[in-house]
Amino acid sequence: MIADFACDPAFFFDRVCRTINNHDPTGVFGPLVERLVGPIAAFAVLYIGGRVLRRFVDATMHTANADPQVRALVHNVLTAVIYVVAVLTALVAAGVNIAVLLTVAGLGTVAIGLALQDLLRNLLAGIFLLLEHPFRIGDSITVLDQGGTVLGITLRTTTLRTPDGKLAVLPNLTAFTNAVVNASSYSVRQFTLSVRVPADADIERTMRDARAVLEGAKAVAGQPSPAVQPVLDGEVTVLRCHYWVDQTAHDPDAVAADLAPKLWAAGRHTPA
Repeated sequence: MIADFACDPAFFFDRVCRTINNHDPTGVFGPLVERLVGPIAAFAVLYIGGRVLRRFVDATMHTANADPQVRALVHNVLTAVIYVVAVLTALVAAGVNIAVLLTVAGLGTVAIGLALQDLLRNLLAGIFLLLEHPFRIGDSITVLDQGGTVLGITLRTTTLRTPDGKLAVLPNLTAFTNAVVNASSYSVRQFTLSVRVPADADIERTMRDARAVLEGAKAVAGQPSPAVQPVLDGEVTVLRCHYWVDQTAHDPDAVAADLAPKLWAAGRHTPA
């Protein structure tokens, strides 16, 4: 066995092997170095070259103002590809049969795919979410019965900060296969304030006054125009005041806080 472990002219570093053997009476270190230097050198060259390529791609995408999530996706994919290619090349340089590698890789892929179906489906869903941009970091979304502000989109999960300050972690497949309501897609959104009207109030005058309050507010958009809708709640009339606000220019909560007492005062009118 040891006799077979000798310098091989077929290897690129055969000369290095023979030089070492001239100073090594055991004749072991030369062949060992010969069989290790090639794979290590191949791995190092491809790894360093891959990192240079990855830095170039990162810089190019940064200059092009690409979406941060897409940049992270490309960075992670390139990292995985670099390692896989470098390791396979090193194994080939070590003398491993490429056909054996491909067979093992194929069987391993099938086995992993069957064992990790849900994980792989979430990974694919995450890739499509990052590419299609149905929502971005900072958007306020609702998926099924869960809503909140998007904190991050990884390859496997989407994280939300709920209105009450909790962390919600959604599998990407949930956000990919279900309807997503994105409240941040458009700058102008509709909001509603409800005002209870006394039973003896003049409904027609109250509606006119409520509409005047909405139309007179600077933060309320003129188009679409505000609307006041009377609704019966048992024996009480409720005015639902619908108005639109540019949420990028005004704080909707502040606007509601300013309108609420004015609408309440408008609803106090009684017949003369």
